[in-house]
Amino acid sequence: MMACTMSACHSFTSSSLPVHMMCHEQSISFQRRLSTSSLYLFRELISNDEEDLRADIAVIREQVGLDEFLKVDDRLCVIKLYAPFCKACKAFGIKFRKLASEKGDRINAAREIIRSGKARFGEIEYSSNVKLCRALGIKKFPSVLIYRGGDDGGEKLTEIECKQKTAIEDIIAEMDQLLLPTGGNC
Repeated sequence: MMACTMSACHSFTSSSLPVHMMCHEQSISFQRRLSTSSLYLFRELISNDEEDLRADIAVIREQVGLDEFLKVDDRLCVIKLYAPFCKACKAFGIKFRKLASEKGDRINAAREIIRSGKARFGEIEYSSNVKLCRALGIKKFPSVLIYRGGDDGGEKLTEIECKQKTAIEDIIAEMDQLLLPTGGNC
């Protein structure tokens, strides 16, 4: 039996055609076995170690997506609004991901929440959500909106323009202030 090599499998001469067909059938059989067993293999490879987790930042599209994001629970919802062409937005995005990793939910490779945070984080990209950004009254990028989530669709608490170097500190201070217990509610 001839081994399936690149030269044998991909040189289409009349004598190599049976070899190519055999290689093709083996490849299809292997792909079918892989698709049924890969889920199980993948599950075994997923790590829930803290250093392997990443921040759960929801990508919000359209008003319906924002409404659904806010209705999940009553935690603070910190939403970054950015433009992909903005250099300040790119620099702020790195800091925002770090903040989301520290204060928000952490997920594994299967997108399962492993650690719940004090707040939930999301982002809205301007180019594909112009109407939503205008409806929210956003005039400068990057900006952060902080909502209190809930079944009623959430309540907008504050808006922070994030061009200054202290933007993350301002967001943390605002979050800490909003997380203080008031009348038994957190």
